[in-house]
Amino acid sequence: MPLLMLPLLLSEITYINGRVTVYQKEGLWVYFLGDYPIYSHKADDLALFRLTTAQLIDSGACKQIDIIKTFGVSKSSLIRAQIKYREGGSNAFFSQRQNFRKKGTVLTSEVLEQAQDLSNEGQPRNDIAQKLDVKQDTLRKAINDGRLQELKKPAKITVKSSRTEIDAAESDRLGTACTRIEERALAAFGAIQGVPVKFEPCMDVPKGGVLTSLPALLANGLMEGVHSFATKITGVLYGFPCAAAIGFDGFMPNKNG
Repeated sequence: MPLLMLPLLLSEITYINGRVTVYQKEGLWVYFLGDYPIYSHKADDLALFRLTTAQLIDSGACKQIDIIKTFGVSKSSLIRAQIKYREGGSNAFFSQRQNFRKKGTVLTSEVLEQAQDLSNEGQPRNDIAQKLDVKQDTLRKAINDGRLQELKKPAKITVKSSRTEIDAAESDRLGTACTRIEERALAAFGAIQGVPVKFEPCMDVPKGGVLTSLPALLANGLMEGVHSFATKITGVLYGFPCAAAIGFDGFMPNKNG
């Protein structure tokens, strides 16, 4: 089996034979023929190591046994490197690395379909990756380019007590319930005219049921003519229709009254 990691030299300078030495320092290997440097590569570059040893043997500077004793590599790996060098030259040691990146697609149509089914079940990415034996980064790329659709997590449903805590937390800044600070500042200086309303799932909304009558009231002209003077109102965060809806809710009779 080919080496997956280069061996570490025991000292900075190692004699391969009487003419060739290799010098290791700070992650770099430099090969010398006598006093002259002839090759160099990073300590973890397996492709350049194989190319260098093949060139040393092919040029007659070293014998196979010299390389085997110095680096502890197998004879078969040296023979393969020599054949590759003689048939394809130095480029042959790097074309394989490029072709490896271009081989097939990890997420085949079948695997992608399985990933989509698991995602539709609400399973997280790490579980899907483990079950299908693919990397999480591969799933992320498939999601980003649209090949895999990831279900969005449902928004957290709030209740009155939790909303009160959120509103109270803003009291140290602009005031109680004054969220969306940047948008409020822009609206106050007239840089924007209102902001889109954000709808969130809520429970325990006082008098929330009465808002269901708004569609009928709007259909009967509740907001007729409002736009003729609504544009004159500036410095507000929410548009006039939203403000009118809030006001409408405030004027509804109290259920206890």
